[in-house]
Amino acid sequence: MDSRLEALAGSQGGVFAAHEAMAAGLTKAYLHRALRARTLVRVRRGAYVRATEWERASGDERYRLACLAVARSRPGDALSHHAALALLGLPLWDHDAGRIDLVTDTVQGVRRGAVWLHPDDGVAVAPVGDVCCVSTARAVVRTALTMGQDCAVVAGDAALHRNLVTMAELLIEVAATSPHQGRGRALEAVLLMDSRSESVGESRTRLALRRLGFEPDSQVVLRDADGRFVARVDLVVDGVVIEFDGLVKYARQRDTEEGVPGPEEAVWLEKRREDAIRRLGHPVERVIWHELDRPGLLGARVRSARALVAATAPRPA
Repeated sequence: MDSRLEALAGSQGGVFAAHEAMAAGLTKAYLHRALRARTLVRVRRGAYVRATEWERASGDERYRLACLAVARSRPGDALSHHAALALLGLPLWDHDAGRIDLVTDTVQGVRRGAVWLHPDDGVAVAPVGDVCCVSTARAVVRTALTMGQDCAVVAGDAALHRNLVTMAELLIEVAATSPHQGRGRALEAVLLMDSRSESVGESRTRLALRRLGFEPDSQVVLRDADGRFVARVDLVVDGVVIEFDGLVKYARQRDTEEGVPGPEEAVWLEKRREDAIRRLGHPVERVIWHELDRPGLLGARVRSARALVAATAPRPA
């Protein structure tokens, strides 16, 4: 790759726009040759990613690279909706990776292939690195309108947890949304968000439980009869502890002041931790990814465990 292009892409996270390459003294013919040689990836007309970054990137990282490249190809526009969430480094779930939203000076909304352009209605934008995006609140609320509740809540939980946005800011943004745009849907999503959530899996588990009619409490600290700390757990429903584990989170640094233990010690520590939780009278139900696609079975397990809590609870004298 030409050293000028290498320097340009390297200074911009592996992405650049065609007009930037031209300004560096390169030609369209060179870019075409680089595409044929597979040293570049074109994500949209005029928007490029260096192949080395693209090949080692995950699906979400590729989407973020594409958003960055497209934004660089349209100076003056601002990333919006879930494209802005990607730029901000917030987690995405169940989103359209083939769609990039931008706020521009168009009179009305228009779609141009993978790019969706929205009118600039006076929305505040801010620079993130060398490109611009709408506010976190705007991005989360607009994502609720286009990508749905799960995508918005997953990102909104993380934004609240990281102090990138406040609930008040989200509600102000909802109020600025017109009813025909879907204000009711946006409000429902925002009211489901929880700053205490610490992972995508935890957010999705909480949503699944709420849709099953439960009222889970997040990040609950459990103590023994003498007030001594026992554990901090993901969720509690009517005395039932629910932990999202992915493939089982054995190393729980949050519950110990020591460093992360080795695998064998971690398994032993996790067993001790769970035994201590059960001694307090809390059944423990672990949830892994694929179980979230079968919420009915999760509901049955929680109801069964809840009945056990009720059966073993001390009866009044």
